[in-house]
Amino acid sequence: MAVALAGVLVGGAAGVTVWRTSATRSPASAEVAAPVTARELLAGLPGRLLPPATPTALPTDRAVGRGALLYQINDPDGFDVATGALPRRPMYLVTASSEQFGVGLAATMGEFSQALSPDGRWFAQRRDGQWWIRDLTGITERAVPPGYELRQWSTDGRALLLGQPSGAGEVYAAFTLPGGGLRPLALRGTPGRRMLAFLDGRELATAEFNVGPNARPHRQLTIAIQDVDGRTARSVSLATTQQVGSGDIRNALVPLVRGGGDPPAVWALVTRREEVPTAQPEGARAVPPMTLVGVDLRSGRPAGRIDLVVPGGGEGESFLGLAGTEVLLQRWAADGGELVAADPATGRRRVLTSLPDHARVIVPGD
Repeated sequence: MAVALAGVLVGGAAGVTVWRTSATRSPASAEVAAPVTARELLAGLPGRLLPPATPTALPTDRAVGRGALLYQINDPDGFDVATGALPRRPMYLVTASSEQFGVGLAATMGEFSQALSPDGRWFAQRRDGQWWIRDLTGITERAVPPGYELRQWSTDGRALLLGQPSGAGEVYAAFTLPGGGLRPLALRGTPGRRMLAFLDGRELATAEFNVGPNARPHRQLTIAIQDVDGRTARSVSLATTQQVGSGDIRNALVPLVRGGGDPPAVWALVTRREEVPTAQPEGARAVPPMTLVGVDLRSGRPAGRIDLVVPGGGEGESFLGLAGTEVLLQRWAADGGELVAADPATGRRRVLTSLPDHARVIVPGD
């Protein structure tokens, strides 16, 4: 979930509160198999992904199997300039066996209201101002306690990090799955730090970002990793200058950084700064090269680098998320778009499926 700004880490005593929701078990529930890899989840995608002509709603009386991704088709002309309203378009869930189900409407940008766990088992959806967590391998659904927002999936898919406003920051809690227990954590968050990964439900990885027009570029990103009970702490660094030359982490409103995968890693988009000739018109400025660089959160060693196809001439690549050791990209060209998995060690791409025009894709764990 790449939406939350969170967490300077402080120690403290943590109590344990258990919130449990009623859950109905069904004889139609599928037996939960051993944990699957993200690569296995994505292996069953069809060669071409198209929205169904007559979408079937996600059934509540039977299991559908693990989810592979969520997507919607954006309307590039749907923004209402007069009112500032964003269009709401159908969202589709695609399972690991390539079935598709409608899961309601969502804004085409800026709104975070659906997500899949890294193992594809859990589907999170915001309805009527509250989050609900559905087990796709059965029919059990858990309600997240009111007032909490989803911040990060645990990398093992067995918990969710929740945040609740508290003064100028946030308090954190772990929502464990499948039971639905709520455990307050001895950690707090402030807007200056962003949550990057929730390692197996036991450690939080965060980094500080200064955003805005006067923000200084990041030449090295220091990632703090702390035990959820506030006892132990360590750090790793993602050094951009050593891997891509003179550059900085792309410093938009929310820097394009993702955490997760197996083994857990953090990846960031880095842009080399290019000198523009004084005689060159502003509108003719070329898009600078873009590179993804990563760091292994366990060992602190570099996780690799991937040079992206920069936007231009009707083609390009964008960073979506992580699947095991692979990096997921959305690639577009004149003849259509594709969901691609890139190997950090070699840079080789493999196409997972072709995508409809103007598709917005949400991958497991994001």
